Amino acid sequence: MRTIYKIFIACILTAIVTAFVTARAIESRYEWDEESEYLCKGDAAPDLNGCCPGETFTDMGDQGFNCCPNDGGDCFPPIEK
Repeated sequence: MRTIYKIFIACILTAIVTAFVTARAIESRYEWDEESEYLCKGDAAPDLNGCCPGETFTDMGDQGFNCCPNDGGDCFPPIEK
């Protein structure tokens, strides 16, 4: 019976250590990626107002400032860095 408990405890400790090592590996892998995940098409950088190329920073009154496509379409909030 003692052998079963020893095996059970070893399995629990292995699972805990594996979980912590996996979490640490994932954290270190993605820690450097602090840039905004919202990018413009073609990985272009947004301008100072947060609008992508081909968009105009527009005052929409009660809705605030948004980026509107030059060729028409829906407007969206600027990308924040």
